[in-house]
Amino acid sequence: MTYDIWDGDDEAEAGRLVPLYILVNGRTSPRNTNLDLATQVVALPGDRSRLEPEYREILDRCAGWMSIAEIGAYLHHPLTITKVMVDVLLDQGYLDIGTPAQQKIADHRLLATVLAGLERL
Repeated sequence: MTYDIWDGDDEAEAGRLVPLYILVNGRTSPRNTNLDLATQVVALPGDRSRLEPEYREILDRCAGWMSIAEIGAYLHHPLTITKVMVDVLLDQGYLDIGTPAQQKIADHRLLATVLAGLERL
């Protein structure tokens, strides 16, 4: 009699104690329908101690603006699950949504140089 035993050959799953679908309560899509793979998010300050390690990993990666697709690629998570996990963190106030272009740019000389370069084209 032989038994089929999972040998842990999937390195991304090897250290995980909880399957990702459990972390998102079985959800298959984000509640925020405006999220797509190009959506940029950034971590907000806050107490992360009660979060699962997979959520803390996302927040660590999002110290600066990062797209949902980049988060999934860095963490080797399926993109659908990544979108749902980002949605959960947005709902809980751990992430902010937007684009890096929304940040105020204080270097007006840089903007003038870029404008001058564009005008020469």
